[in-house]
Amino acid sequence: MTYSFDASLGTDVSLVRFHVGDTNVEGYYLEDETIQYFVTAGSVGSAVIACIKYIISQLSKPDFRLDWMAVSNMEAARKGFENLLAQKVAEFGLPLYTASSTISQPYRADSKQDSDVGVYDGSTEQ
Repeated sequence: MTYSFDASLGTDVSLVRFHVGDTNVEGYYLEDETIQYFVTAGSVGSAVIACIKYIISQLSKPDFRLDWMAVSNMEAARKGFENLLAQKVAEFGLPLYTASSTISQPYRADSKQDSDVGVYDGSTEQ
């Protein structure tokens, strides 16, 4: 796996890294291949959103604790990335979550009914 960042923002990977703030070679969250996957699956904007969500998921892991010693600096970082996510969703004009559902029949599939005639619509009129 690789890491690269071009300060001139000449590649989509570098552009996504810039928006996410993942530009430190000494401590980066995402591999180039992961970023490139998200860019290929959508756009730079959708890749930025997906990458921030991924980073938040990594920062949401339980903190390290061993007997008397506890290490926790993830909560502040996670909150910062959650704020960044809200900013980038607004900046790119993309939905935060997407879901799709298709309902093809308003009646039971195992009945012999093949139209909406006689289907109860919830009204109290007789």
